[in-house]
Amino acid sequence: MQRRFGAGLTARTVGVTSVIAVVVVGLTLLTARTVGSLHTLVEDMASAEMENLMTSVRLVQQTESLISLGMMLAAAENHTERRTAMVELTDRTTWINKLTKNLLKQDDSRVLVSRVENTQSQLVTNIDLLNRLIRKRIDGEAAPEDMRLIRTLADVNRELAGRLSVLMGYYSASMRSQMVERSNQLNDEIEEHQRNLILLTAVLLLTALATGFTFEMTVVRRIRRIQSAVDADNVEPEQVEQKGQDEIAQLSRTLAGYIRRIREQESKMQRINGELAFLAEHDPLTGLANRRHFYAAADRLIRNSSTPLCVALGDIDHFKEINDRYGHAVGDRVLAEAATRLKSGLRESDILARVGGEEFAAILPMRSRDDCLHLFDQIRQSVAAYRFEPKPGHTLTMTISFGVTFLEDTSVATSEEEAENGLLSQALGAADQALYRAKHLGRNRVVCDQLEPYSYDRTGLTNANDDAKE
Repeated sequence: MQRRFGAGLTARTVGVTSVIAVVVVGLTLLTARTVGSLHTLVEDMASAEMENLMTSVRLVQQTESLISLGMMLAAAENHTERRTAMVELTDRTTWINKLTKNLLKQDDSRVLVSRVENTQSQLVTNIDLLNRLIRKRIDGEAAPEDMRLIRTLADVNRELAGRLSVLMGYYSASMRSQMVERSNQLNDEIEEHQRNLILLTAVLLLTALATGFTFEMTVVRRIRRIQSAVDADNVEPEQVEQKGQDEIAQLSRTLAGYIRRIREQESKMQRINGELAFLAEHDPLTGLANRRHFYAAADRLIRNSSTPLCVALGDIDHFKEINDRYGHAVGDRVLAEAATRLKSGLRESDILARVGGEEFAAILPMRSRDDCLHLFDQIRQSVAAYRFEPKPGHTLTMTISFGVTFLEDTSVATSEEEAENGLLSQALGAADQALYRAKHLGRNRVVCDQLEPYSYDRTGLTNANDDAKE
């Protein structure tokens, strides 16, 4: 009996030990497989797929900019503007083409790839043809058929750029769907690992309470802490990372490292999105709002303002001569300085934008025409006081001409369409006429255009309607 009892105890001990050994080996293999699987999934999400998503988002925003650049090319009035627009368009299309080729190599949809390539090819061809026609128009050699073709190409290019943006938006949405799918897959892997660990823990508890208690303390609870930290809405790497050199500690450090990488990627992506959003509505040289932002902000101001508004257009005098004589680097410095002085002369709440090469626009609440004229005359004097030496022995001065108009009643604009097509367009047209008059009268002056005669007796200030009567 004693021998059988001993043999039985030995057998049970061997059996329990064997089961524990099998469970431990199984647990080790399962953990290693899970670590490898999680490593692969998280690495893919944190590197290739995240990079592809960021690239596709940038492509959507860059393709949208082709519309405004195409409009700039179509509206070019001289070769400098034409060349500037072509340089921007060429660089942008080349950059977009390179990124889309690398991006679409990874896509299995040949239909999408073909549509993107065809759209890009047609857009590049139309841009080259439009450039030649614009050159003929500027040189005065364009026939009526060329003018009609220019308008047609401009419309077609705008449609192609929009179509390309839609295609890239579709691809971006597809990338986001893939990331969601990968995320769900990662969650399934974690849940499967959890279920397997609970099963193994139950086996260990049934075979040996002591071993089960040890396993609970040294394995299960640690994994549950990792799981709890991972399942939290806002997990921090410190909540996941654990001390030790075993597989669980390695898994926790791996997960903590990937959480840090994902956080860094999210932060980088948010920063890039913020920069892209800023660049989409601001001029990179001067930091001022661009034409697109100006029209949107001016529409809102007209619809919401209950006070009179002043609308002004300013243009740097003889700017082309500065560029031709001293180069574009000096011209850029002049533009930046003019923007600084304009901005310092206005309030932070006033809307100021660079709407052309050397042309600026502003809209702001003012109490009277006198205040409006006086303000922009002060800015004109500040710009005229600008001095610097682009090269030894040469002193560069700068002047600016303003055309302003005054809106006394904005209540008639009840919708965005009425504000843009009604008061805003009328005010900008009046300010543009006043600016033209300022140039005609000798530059470096402020001219007011309005519906009824109005005079402001000050050097450098002129009423466009009074001048017309003369």
